[in-house]
Amino acid sequence: MYNDVLSTLLPVEKPLLADRIKMMLDALDPGVTQLKWNSEGIEPFIKKAMKICTEVDELVKKMKENVRKMGDIMDQWSKPLYERKTKALVAEDVEQQHLAAVGPRLDNVRNNGKEIHRLMKDTLDNIRPDKKSKQWLSYQDYINGLIIDGITNGINGSMNYLREQLSIQYNRVHGL
Repeated sequence: MYNDVLSTLLPVEKPLLADRIKMMLDALDPGVTQLKWNSEGIEPFIKKAMKICTEVDELVKKMKENVRKMGDIMDQWSKPLYERKTKALVAEDVEQQHLAAVGPRLDNVRNNGKEIHRLMKDTLDNIRPDKKSKQWLSYQDYINGLIIDGITNGINGSMNYLREQLSIQYNRVHGL
């Protein structure tokens, strides 16, 4: 678990857990420097080290799971805003179709934003950092960057779909 924690944490995440990583190191130190498998007191050492390492491992997994869930939410944004029908539409019908699609998508993005906020609060509640610390602010910047990427990918997804639909080649192939 110790190796997994250290190998999976991103540079922006490690400072948030520095005190817990130190606790792990302190708990494991006797096993590295003085104890052997048949030493007196090995069982209490193993219990204590496992307890601390398990707590930190679960916390890291929770952080990673929250970020993964945020990514899954944002992946939904890359779907095109609406699908094109096979028959040609007059401009007014296209506008109505567009307006009918924008409202629900906007509501969905707002609700997704609330879920992302809830996941960030869950991470905050589990880690319990000083909210004004440089480490927490850096982590928030990292998450904000992921959200900006998610929004950008959403816009790009719709724009690429629109570009494809307006392509002369696409229209010829699909008989439009």
